[in-house]
This record gives sequence, structure tokens and C-alpha cells, in this order.
Amino acid sequence: MYAVVVAVKAPAGKAETWINSQSLADAFWAHAEKDDGLEHVRIACTAGRFSAVLFTCGEDETKAAASALALCWRLLMVVPFLAGWSIDSCAVPAAAR
Repeated sequence: MYAVVVAVKAPAGKAETWINSQSLADAFWAHAEKDDGLEHVRIACTAGRFSAVLFTCGEDETKAAASALALCWRLLMVVPFLAGWSIDSCAVPAAAR
């Protein structure tokens, strides 16, 4: 299992927007597909941004990161309250390897 950290930011003009972390976690679960290998989700929200730690099963960290990134992009494309948001970074921390 790999922990993939994805940082997401609000569009210009919505920097003060807060997102409910439970609603966001629910959205991850609702849009996860079996091939994503999602096992756990942890969310930290601040004004205009959030970080998601996605614990995924995968053959290696590159595939785990790719799956997590694909899931995040999927959310940004289909979840109305994330319209205009963008991914700032995606990484597998060294401590999680």
C-alpha cells in the first residue's frame, strides 16, 4: 500500500472557499473505481485548498501515484463544488515508501 499526497487549490477569486472534508471524502469514495485501488482517504482542508492522502494498493509507487492522480482529476471534472479547482502537486512521500 502507498500513501499518495495530492494538493488541490481553488481557482482565482475563490481563495476563501472552504470545503467540508467529509463531503470531499464521500466524493472520493463515490467516484473511486476498483482499478484505483483506493483503501483509505484522509483530507485536510484550509481556505482555498485541500490536501488528500489517498492510501492505494498498487504494484509500485508510480502506478499508485498515477491512480491517485487520475481519481483526483476525475473528481475535479465531475463534482460540481470542485468546478475550476486544480491539482497543485502529487507525491508519494519518502516516509510512505
